[in-house]
Amino acid sequence: MTDFWLVCYDLRDNKRRNKLAKLMEQRCQRVQYSVFECPLEEETLGFLMENRWLKVLDLSQDSLRAYPLNQTAKKQAKIYGSPPLCEPPDYLIF
Repeated sequence: MTDFWLVCYDLRDNKRRNKLAKLMEQRCQRVQYSVFECPLEEETLGFLMENRWLKVLDLSQDSLRAYPLNQTAKKQAKIYGSPPLCEPPDYLIF
């Protein structure tokens, strides 16, 4: 079963911020400017963070956070407006 993560960031530099957003949009759904819903296995999330996303950051100035949401929290989510809660794709092409 795919896990569900709420991932957010705070980056000071526009160039780094834009690069990270483009990388995250490849696998996650942007729900607010710096907040993404990511239906990913924990191993996949770890791989993306270590090998792609964190490489963009300057950790002396920036932060990236991932919060796991269990199925109960996901079902209890209150959403007003769009987009709807992100669902994992039926298939994934690497």
